Amino acid sequence: MIEVTQVSKSKNELEITVHGANETLLGPLLNRTLADPQVDYASYYMGHILLDDPRFYVRTKKGTPKAAINRAMESILADIAAIQKKLAKEA
Repeated sequence: MIEVTQVSKSKNELEITVHGANETLLGPLLNRTLADPQVDYASYYMGHILLDDPRFYVRTKKGTPKAAINRAMESILADIAAIQKKLAKEA
């Protein structure tokens, strides 16, 4: 199970830990977040595999970082739904 904890937050910056996540989740989330024109900068840090929880950081030019992360997740989920629909048709 994935747990999210806020590390720091300001008007245009947000850093969270994502316990239970790996690069399979964070890589696409980073790519979609960076593709958002309202995002100035985004990154994630995996740290030590046994000692650290991965951290995800977003800084926006406009809008809130939380909204940018939500848009990125919605985009990823839409892609997954499209793949599921396509596979259901072919089955």
